[in-house]
Amino acid sequence: MFDWSAWRVKLGPWVPLALRLTLGFVFLWSGLSKFGLDDNAIGVCTNRTEAINLVSFYAWLPFDPELFVTVQSVGEIILGLALMVGWGVEVAAALASLLLLSFFAWLDFSLVWKNMALLGASLSLLGLPPDSWRLDRKFHREPPAIPPAPASI
Repeated sequence: MFDWSAWRVKLGPWVPLALRLTLGFVFLWSGLSKFGLDDNAIGVCTNRTEAINLVSFYAWLPFDPELFVTVQSVGEIILGLALMVGWGVEVAAALASLLLLSFFAWLDFSLVWKNMALLGASLSLLGLPPDSWRLDRKFHREPPAIPPAPASI
C-alpha cells in the first residue's frame, strides 16, 4: 500500500499557496469579467449584464443594481489580488467566505451550487498554517511558516 504520509509532509507547505492562488484567481477573474468584456464573455459566475439582471430580479433590495454590481466587482478584484499576493489572507478569506455564504442565503441554490467548492477553499485557508510566500510575511513579524518542501520528491 502506498504511504501518503510522506507526500503530505512534502506537499503540505504548498497547499495553502495553491489554495490562495487559485481562489484569488477565481475572484479576480469574476470581478474583471464584469468590466470591459462583451456580454458573450464567460465569467466565473456571470458577465455584467447577467449580474445586473440577476440583482434587478430582487426588486426589494434598497440599491441600484448597476451600482451594486460595480461595487461587488471591485470587491472581488480586491479580494482576488489580496489572496494572490498574500496580503491580509485571513481577512480576505473570511470576507470571501461571507460573500459566498451570502450567495447561498440570497440566491437560488441552482445558481450558486458551484460556489460550494470556493467556500471550502476559503474556509480551508482560514484553518491552514500560512505559507512562506505571502507578501504580508515580508512586512510583519510573525512566527515562521512551515518551510517549503525540498525540490525533490
